[in-house]
Amino acid sequence: MEIGAIIKLSSYFYINGETALHKNFLFWFATLFPVILAFCFAYPLSHGLKLSGTVEAYSNFISIFKLPLWIASGSLILGVTVSRFHSSEQRAITIKQSINQNNFANYLNHRDHFQKYLTPIAANFDIEVDPFKIYGIIFSSSTPYNASVKLSDGIFDFFSEKLETEFWSKMKFSAPNFTNQEVNIYFPRFAKSIGINAENITLSDFEELKTLSVKIRKIYRRAMEYGITRETSESFQEIEESGFSMLIGEFSQWAHENNLKKRWP
Repeated sequence: MEIGAIIKLSSYFYINGETALHKNFLFWFATLFPVILAFCFAYPLSHGLKLSGTVEAYSNFISIFKLPLWIASGSLILGVTVSRFHSSEQRAITIKQSINQNNFANYLNHRDHFQKYLTPIAANFDIEVDPFKIYGIIFSSSTPYNASVKLSDGIFDFFSEKLETEFWSKMKFSAPNFTNQEVNIYFPRFAKSIGINAENITLSDFEELKTLSVKIRKIYRRAMEYGITRETSESFQEIEESGFSMLIGEFSQWAHENNLKKRWP
C-alpha cells in the first residue's frame, strides 16, 4: 500500500472537533463495527435453533450467544469513548481560540500603547515616525498570535546594516564627488527603512545630518526603554547607547577623513 493511501486511510480515523459527532467516520465505525462483528460470530451459532419464549430457551440463548453479546456491548462503550474524545477535542479547540484571541488583544494593546508612548517623544524632537514600523523592529518576536514584550536581539546590527546599505555605502561610492542631492536621496531612504517619516527631510549641511542622526538615536533609545523589564541585562543601556553612539562616531570619523564638511556644496 502506498504512503499516500495509508495517510488517506488514517484520516478517516481522526476525530475532527470542528464537525458534529455524527459526521465523524470514527464514531460510526466504533458503534457499528462491534455489532457487525458480533453478528458474524452469532450467525454460525444460530443454525438448528428454534424461537421459543420459555425460560429454558432464554437461558440457552444467553449461554450460546455469550461471546457475540459481549462483543456487541462494545458498541456502546466505544461510542461513548469516541464521544468523550470528540468533546475533549472541542474543548481543546475552544481553549486554543481563546488563547489566540487573548494573544491578539494583548498584541494590539501593546502596539497601540507603544504608539501613544512614542509619538509625543518623536514630536519633541520635531521628527515624524512610523511607530508601528519601529515597533516591528524592536519587538520583532511579537506577533498577533504570540504577543511578546521582549526586545529584539541585534537592534544595533539592524540599524548599522540599514545605515550602511541605504546611505553610507552610497556615500563611499561617490566620495569625494558626492552632491547635496545625493545625500537628500539616500539619507531619507535610510531613515524610512528604520521607521522615520522622511518626506520632509532636506539636509543643507553636514552638521544638520549629524544632528538628525543623533535625534534618531535618541528616539530609538527612548523607544527601547518601553521594553525594558527586570529581566533585561543591567548592561543594556551601556551596550545599546554606546552602540548607536559608536555608529555615529564612526560615520563622523569617516566624513572627517574624506573632508565631507568642506566638500558639501
